[in-house]
Amino acid sequence: MLASSALISMDHDCLPLQTKPVDVTAKLFFQGITARGAVGLTLARAAGAEGLATGIEQVLRLAQTEPLISAVEQWLRSDCDPIPCDDCAQAVHDGYQAEVRNPALAPPGTILHVPLEVLLTPPPELLCAPALTWAAQTADLTLGNIPMPVLEQLEPGALVLLPQAFGPKWMVRLRDPAGRLPDRLGRLDLAAQRLEVAANAPAGTPSGASARLYDDAQPLVRLVQRVSVPLDYWLGFSRANTPFYWPVPQPWAARLCHADVTRARGALLPLSQGYGMLLESVEAPAAA
Repeated sequence: MLASSALISMDHDCLPLQTKPVDVTAKLFFQGITARGAVGLTLARAAGAEGLATGIEQVLRLAQTEPLISAVEQWLRSDCDPIPCDDCAQAVHDGYQAEVRNPALAPPGTILHVPLEVLLTPPPELLCAPALTWAAQTADLTLGNIPMPVLEQLEPGALVLLPQAFGPKWMVRLRDPAGRLPDRLGRLDLAAQRLEVAANAPAGTPSGASARLYDDAQPLVRLVQRVSVPLDYWLGFSRANTPFYWPVPQPWAARLCHADVTRARGALLPLSQGYGMLLESVEAPAAA
């Protein structure tokens, strides 16, 4: 719902929502404090708006987002009374964002910012695609473990087999470089040069599922190129009937790592029924 402070008289030239107008040229920023954290809104100004945004302009523009705010309140089971912010950084608050596509919710292009804690509870269908487009997140791909003794045999020109790449489905781990999002599993199909991420999360938590497939205490092979996955697919709350695909073109440069230290660099090489890593350079382990 809108804040009571947003109720102003249209008989006045300008009764601002705050003590001074917001110095913005193209966008308006709002933030509401909920029981689940700060929620932000970024709206484009109305066509033809110039100069400082007045209180009346902010109220009228914010009123157009009332259905979106109501849906967020139902999701969070908490009131949300957005008030103007000076800039986008204050509204974002380290949150994750989605862009409104459905004009019945808010003006298309409106950006909703929510904290990660909120996203761990799947949003209602009204806040899923196609009504909202959740922003893509960058992911590192872990391709599989290799046996520890292989570390003693690393040399340029050697071919290291990837055991996981020889199964019927090559399941790889998506990891957030920032370390905030839980791990996610995806299927790597290098014959089709693409990554496939299912619309719904697999049984169990994403992090728990990947923990059973990958052991960080053992050597790992990681793809150098990163991929981008929409947040709703990453967290498994997409309502789509089809998987998400991201292209993974050649060359497939890779790193062989142990304890987060790169031990060798090379590229993936297709074999009869799977893939291996052809080593191009080897790095000596750091001295104890």
